[in-house]
Amino acid sequence: MSDPDWTVLVPIEVLEGETIPESVVDVLTTLPVVVLGYHVLPEQTPPGQARLQFETQAQTKLDELAAAFRETGGPVETRLVFTHDEEQTLDRVADETGCDAILVPNPAPEVERLLVPLSGEVNGSRIAEFVAALIGDRDIAVTLLHVADDEAETSAGRSILSDAAAHLRDSGVPDAAITSEVTVSQAPIRTIATAAVDHHAVVMGESEPSLRSFLFGDTSEQVAAQSVGPVVVVRRERDGDGSGET
Repeated sequence: MSDPDWTVLVPIEVLEGETIPESVVDVLTTLPVVVLGYHVLPEQTPPGQARLQFETQAQTKLDELAAAFRETGGPVETRLVFTHDEEQTLDRVADETGCDAILVPNPAPEVERLLVPLSGEVNGSRIAEFVAALIGDRDIAVTLLHVADDEAETSAGRSILSDAAAHLRDSGVPDAAITSEVTVSQAPIRTIATAAVDHHAVVMGESEPSLRSFLFGDTSEQVAAQSVGPVVVVRRERDGDGSGET
Protein backbone atom coordinates (compact mmCIF):
# COMPACT_ATOMS: atom_id res chain seq x y z
CA MET A 1 0.00 0.00 0.00
CA SER A 2 1.57 3.32 -1.05
CA ASP A 3 1.82 6.41 1.09
CA PRO A 4 -0.72 8.91 -0.32
CA ASP A 5 1.68 11.75 0.49
CA TRP A 6 4.21 10.59 -2.12
CA THR A 7 3.43 12.33 -5.40
CA VAL A 8 5.61 12.34 -8.54
CA LEU A 9 5.91 15.17 -11.07
CA VAL A 10 6.17 13.89 -14.64
CA PRO A 11 7.39 16.78 -16.84
CA ILE A 12 6.97 16.49 -20.60
CA GLU A 13 7.92 18.98 -23.33
CA VAL A 14 4.45 18.63 -24.70
CA LEU A 15 4.97 20.27 -28.12
CA GLU A 16 8.34 18.60 -28.79
CA GLY A 17 6.98 15.11 -29.42
CA GLU A 18 8.05 13.68 -26.06
CA THR A 19 6.12 10.65 -24.86
CA ILE A 20 5.92 8.63 -21.64
CA PRO A 21 7.11 5.03 -22.13
CA GLU A 22 4.61 2.38 -21.04
CA SER A 23 7.17 0.90 -18.66
CA VAL A 24 7.47 4.28 -16.91
CA VAL A 25 3.69 4.46 -16.51
CA ASP A 26 3.74 0.94 -15.07
CA VAL A 27 6.44 1.68 -12.49
CA LEU A 28 4.51 4.71 -11.19
CA THR A 29 1.16 2.94 -10.82
CA THR A 30 1.54 2.80 -7.03
CA LEU A 31 1.76 6.59 -6.65
CA PRO A 32 -0.25 9.73 -7.52
CA VAL A 33 1.28 11.69 -10.40
CA VAL A 34 1.14 15.22 -11.77
CA VAL A 35 1.75 15.31 -15.51
CA LEU A 36 3.26 18.67 -16.37
CA GLY A 37 3.07 19.63 -20.02
CA TYR A 38 5.39 22.54 -20.67
CA HIS A 39 6.85 24.42 -23.61
CA VAL A 40 10.00 26.55 -23.39
CA LEU A 41 9.59 29.83 -25.26
CA PRO A 42 12.14 32.16 -26.86
CA GLU A 43 12.87 35.07 -24.55
CA GLN A 44 11.04 37.53 -26.77
CA THR A 45 7.80 35.51 -26.93
CA PRO A 46 5.20 36.40 -24.26
CA PRO A 47 3.68 33.31 -22.57
CA GLY A 48 0.18 34.72 -23.09
CA GLN A 49 0.72 34.94 -26.83
CA ALA A 50 2.02 31.37 -26.99
CA ARG A 51 -0.94 30.12 -24.97
CA LEU A 52 -3.39 31.72 -27.41
CA GLN A 53 -1.59 30.09 -30.32
CA PHE A 54 -0.76 26.64 -28.96
CA GLU A 55 -2.95 25.92 -25.92
CA THR A 56 -5.53 23.70 -27.67
CA GLN A 57 -2.86 21.59 -29.37
CA ALA A 58 -0.78 21.31 -26.19
CA GLN A 59 -3.76 20.47 -23.95
CA THR A 60 -4.93 17.75 -26.34
CA LYS A 61 -1.50 16.13 -26.26
CA LEU A 62 -1.27 16.50 -22.48
CA ASP A 63 -4.65 14.82 -22.00
CA GLU A 64 -3.50 11.90 -24.17
CA LEU A 65 -0.37 11.44 -22.04
CA ALA A 66 -2.32 11.67 -18.78
CA ALA A 67 -4.84 9.10 -20.05
CA ALA A 68 -2.16 6.39 -19.86
CA PHE A 69 -1.88 6.99 -16.11
CA ARG A 70 -5.65 7.23 -15.63
CA GLU A 71 -6.07 3.80 -17.20
CA THR A 72 -4.03 2.34 -14.33
CA GLY A 73 -6.58 3.70 -11.86
CA GLY A 74 -4.20 5.96 -9.94
CA PRO A 75 -4.76 9.65 -9.09
CA VAL A 76 -3.63 11.94 -11.94
CA GLU A 77 -3.47 15.73 -12.16
CA THR A 78 -2.32 17.80 -15.14
CA ARG A 79 -0.73 21.22 -15.52
CA LEU A 80 0.07 23.12 -18.72
CA VAL A 81 2.71 25.87 -18.66
CA PHE A 82 4.38 28.07 -21.27
CA THR A 83 7.64 29.33 -19.83
CA HIS A 84 11.01 30.96 -20.42
CA ASP A 85 12.70 29.04 -17.58
CA GLU A 86 12.35 25.24 -17.52
CA GLU A 87 14.10 24.58 -14.21
CA GLN A 88 12.22 27.31 -12.36
CA THR A 89 8.92 26.03 -13.75
CA LEU A 90 9.56 22.44 -12.62
CA ASP A 91 10.44 23.58 -9.10
CA ARG A 92 7.46 25.96 -8.89
CA VAL A 93 4.90 23.42 -10.10
CA ALA A 94 6.38 20.73 -7.86
CA ASP A 95 5.99 23.10 -4.89
CA GLU A 96 2.45 24.13 -5.85
CA THR A 97 1.25 20.55 -6.30
CA GLY A 98 3.13 19.09 -3.32
CA CYS A 99 5.26 16.73 -5.41
CA ASP A 100 7.94 14.85 -3.51
CA ALA A 101 9.82 13.61 -6.57
CA ILE A 102 10.46 14.55 -10.18
CA LEU A 103 10.78 12.00 -12.99
CA VAL A 104 13.19 12.12 -15.90
CA PRO A 105 11.21 9.83 -18.22
CA ASN A 106 13.98 8.07 -20.16
CA PRO A 107 12.78 4.89 -21.90
CA ALA A 108 13.13 1.54 -20.14
CA PRO A 109 12.11 -2.10 -20.42
CA GLU A 110 9.95 -3.53 -17.65
CA VAL A 111 11.40 -2.19 -14.40
CA GLU A 112 12.61 -5.10 -12.27
CA ARG A 113 15.81 -3.64 -10.77
CA LEU A 114 16.23 -0.21 -9.12
CA LEU A 115 19.56 1.49 -8.43
CA VAL A 116 19.45 3.79 -5.39
CA PRO A 117 22.66 5.84 -4.93
CA LEU A 118 22.99 7.34 -1.44
CA SER A 119 25.45 9.81 0.03
CA GLY A 120 25.79 11.83 3.19
CA GLU A 121 24.28 14.83 1.38
CA VAL A 122 20.81 13.29 1.08
CA ASN A 123 18.20 11.98 3.51
CA GLY A 124 18.62 8.22 3.11
CA SER A 125 15.60 7.29 5.20
CA ARG A 126 13.34 9.60 3.16
CA ILE A 127 14.59 8.08 -0.09
CA ALA A 128 14.17 4.55 1.28
CA GLU A 129 10.59 5.28 2.31
CA PHE A 130 9.86 6.64 -1.17
CA VAL A 131 11.40 3.56 -2.80
CA ALA A 132 9.28 1.27 -0.62
CA ALA A 133 6.12 3.20 -1.61
CA LEU A 134 7.14 3.07 -5.28
CA ILE A 135 7.69 -0.69 -5.16
CA GLY A 136 4.52 -1.52 -3.23
CA ASP A 137 3.99 -5.28 -3.23
CA ARG A 138 5.79 -5.86 -6.54
CA ASP A 139 8.83 -8.09 -7.05
CA ILE A 140 11.44 -5.38 -7.71
CA ALA A 141 15.07 -5.70 -6.59
CA VAL A 142 16.87 -2.72 -5.03
CA THR A 143 20.61 -2.02 -5.12
CA LEU A 144 21.72 0.56 -2.55
CA LEU A 145 24.99 2.16 -3.70
CA HIS A 146 27.39 4.47 -1.90
CA VAL A 147 30.38 5.94 -3.74
CA ALA A 148 33.15 6.93 -1.29
CA ASP A 149 35.97 9.33 -2.11
CA ASP A 150 38.52 7.10 -0.39
CA GLU A 151 38.85 4.02 1.81
CA ALA A 152 38.51 6.13 4.96
CA GLU A 153 34.89 6.96 3.99
CA THR A 154 33.76 3.39 3.32
CA SER A 155 32.75 2.75 6.94
CA ALA A 156 30.44 5.78 6.91
CA GLY A 157 29.06 4.60 3.57
CA ARG A 158 28.22 1.17 4.96
CA SER A 159 26.40 2.84 7.86
CA ILE A 160 24.33 4.97 5.45
CA LEU A 161 23.34 1.89 3.43
CA SER A 162 22.60 -0.16 6.56
CA ASP A 163 20.17 2.48 7.81
CA ALA A 164 18.48 2.72 4.40
CA ALA A 165 18.16 -1.07 4.15
CA ALA A 166 16.54 -1.15 7.60
CA HIS A 167 13.98 1.46 6.49
CA LEU A 168 13.22 -0.61 3.37
CA ARG A 169 12.68 -3.76 5.43
CA ASP A 170 10.53 -1.89 7.97
CA SER A 171 8.42 -0.63 5.05
CA GLY A 172 7.81 -4.14 3.73
CA VAL A 173 10.56 -4.66 1.14
CA PRO A 174 11.86 -8.26 1.49
CA ASP A 175 15.44 -8.53 2.71
CA ALA A 176 16.25 -10.85 -0.21
CA ALA A 177 15.38 -8.03 -2.63
CA ILE A 178 17.93 -5.62 -1.11
CA THR A 179 21.63 -5.47 -2.08
CA SER A 180 24.13 -2.97 -0.66
CA GLU A 181 27.36 -1.94 -2.39
CA VAL A 182 30.09 0.48 -1.27
CA THR A 183 32.73 1.44 -3.82
CA VAL A 184 35.63 3.91 -3.91
CA SER A 185 35.87 6.30 -6.84
CA GLN A 186 37.02 9.82 -7.67
CA ALA A 187 34.39 9.94 -10.43
CA PRO A 188 31.07 9.30 -8.64
CA ILE A 189 28.83 10.37 -11.53
CA ARG A 190 30.55 7.99 -13.93
CA THR A 191 30.45 5.21 -11.33
CA ILE A 192 26.71 5.65 -10.75
CA ALA A 193 26.01 5.87 -14.49
CA THR A 194 28.01 2.68 -15.08
CA ALA A 195 26.10 0.87 -12.34
CA ALA A 196 22.81 2.12 -13.81
CA VAL A 197 23.47 0.15 -17.01
CA ASP A 198 22.69 -3.07 -15.09
CA HIS A 199 19.46 -1.61 -13.66
CA HIS A 200 16.19 -0.51 -15.22
CA ALA A 201 15.73 2.76 -13.30
CA VAL A 202 17.49 5.03 -10.81
CA VAL A 203 16.02 6.65 -7.68
CA MET A 204 18.25 9.26 -6.07
CA GLY A 205 18.06 12.24 -3.77
CA GLU A 206 18.20 15.92 -4.62
CA SER A 207 21.68 17.04 -3.57
CA GLU A 208 22.50 20.31 -1.87
CA PRO A 209 23.47 23.17 -4.22
CA SER A 210 27.22 23.57 -4.57
CA LEU A 211 29.69 25.43 -6.75
CA ARG A 212 30.21 22.24 -8.75
CA SER A 213 26.46 21.84 -9.32
CA PHE A 214 26.20 25.42 -10.56
CA LEU A 215 29.10 24.86 -12.97
CA PHE A 216 28.35 21.34 -14.17
CA GLY A 217 24.71 20.69 -13.25
CA ASP A 218 23.12 18.90 -10.33
CA THR A 219 24.33 15.34 -9.67
CA SER A 220 20.91 13.92 -10.54
CA GLU A 221 20.86 15.85 -13.83
CA GLN A 222 24.26 14.45 -14.77
CA VAL A 223 23.21 10.90 -13.92
CA ALA A 224 19.96 11.30 -15.88
CA ALA A 225 21.89 12.57 -18.89
CA GLN A 226 24.12 9.48 -18.86
CA SER A 227 21.50 6.91 -17.82
CA VAL A 228 19.63 4.81 -20.38
CA GLY A 229 16.61 4.39 -18.07
CA PRO A 230 14.27 6.68 -16.14
CA VAL A 231 15.62 8.60 -13.15
CA VAL A 232 13.42 9.66 -10.23
CA VAL A 233 14.79 12.49 -8.11
CA VAL A 234 13.40 12.57 -4.56
CA ARG A 235 13.24 16.20 -3.49
CA ARG A 236 14.43 17.49 -0.15
CA GLU A 237 11.63 18.22 2.31
CA ARG A 238 10.39 21.77 1.85
CA ASP A 239 9.75 24.45 4.46
CA GLY A 240 6.42 26.25 4.55
CA ASP A 241 7.69 28.80 1.99
CA GLY A 242 8.61 26.04 -0.47
CA SER A 243 12.38 26.33 0.04
CA GLY A 244 14.53 23.29 0.72
CA GLU A 245 15.33 22.20 4.24
CA THR A 246 18.54 23.51 5.77
